[in-house]
Amino acid sequence: MSRVCVVGSTGQLGGALVRAFRAGGHEVVETVRVAGGGRVVLDLGEPASVRAALDDAAAEVVVVAAAFCHVDRCETERAVVTAVNVEGPRAAAAWASAHGARVVFYSTDHVFDGAAERYTETAAPHPLNAYAASKLAGEEAVRAAGADAALVIRTAWLYGPDPSRRNFALRLVDASRAGRDTRVPSDQWGMPTYTDDLAEVTRFLVEARHSGLWHAAGDELMDRVTLARIVCDVFGLDAARVVPTPTHALGQAARRPLRVRFDTGRLRAAGAPAVRGLRAGLEALRAWDLAHAPPGARA
Repeated sequence: MSRVCVVGSTGQLGGALVRAFRAGGHEVVETVRVAGGGRVVLDLGEPASVRAALDDAAAEVVVVAAAFCHVDRCETERAVVTAVNVEGPRAAAAWASAHGARVVFYSTDHVFDGAAERYTETAAPHPLNAYAASKLAGEEAVRAAGADAALVIRTAWLYGPDPSRRNFALRLVDASRAGRDTRVPSDQWGMPTYTDDLAEVTRFLVEARHSGLWHAAGDELMDRVTLARIVCDVFGLDAARVVPTPTHALGQAARRPLRVRFDTGRLRAAGAPAVRGLRAGLEALRAWDLAHAPPGARA
């Protein structure tokens, strides 16, 4: 078993990774940006902090689950997004390469423009916004610095347990319970991916010592409105509070690809564990919500 450092361990993906690697018998070192809970402090936007924290962690595998991922804010905070999504991961990969460790970095379906029917790992990226451009630059930086020990995983539309309740599904649940309508883009299509399943896929790839670029996402391609209505159905909420709205009417600062479908054939051929379907994932999320939401908010 390995000593695994999870960067951003309190985020929704980071938490899932901590659970997955510990369940596999690995020793896990958790890092956070702000001190607390006995975790190692690591500010991904400061390369010196990255190097110092990784010296302290002394891990054999470094999993970079933290990121600046507010797509619209990335348009106006270019220096910050470059520091967090490019330079921090570059420093982590360089540390890993220098210490005989391996590095894992997560990227996004946004590196594509959505013009093609589907995308394999060899498809040419064409990012449409600053967030996507930073993640593509992060991919390139990590692979250059980490050489053969770098593992880059592109994923899409993450949802799952999150104490901060920041993903699309939980924000929709909270808005509906508060009696608020939610405008949902009617023309954006993607592949919902349950975070615990992505974490299991990651552990599989790490344990099998795979490297390079991989696409990992749920198998179902759907639009955001369909996703929102299924969330409402599973959580017992009023789907009438979902207001279908075309992207151009949402006033979003960042341009989005409207339809990205990953080809995950390489992952299946490698024997990776399957990512569960949307309803199964949402049922698991609802069970978590029932156990963790404030009593007055439970459906």
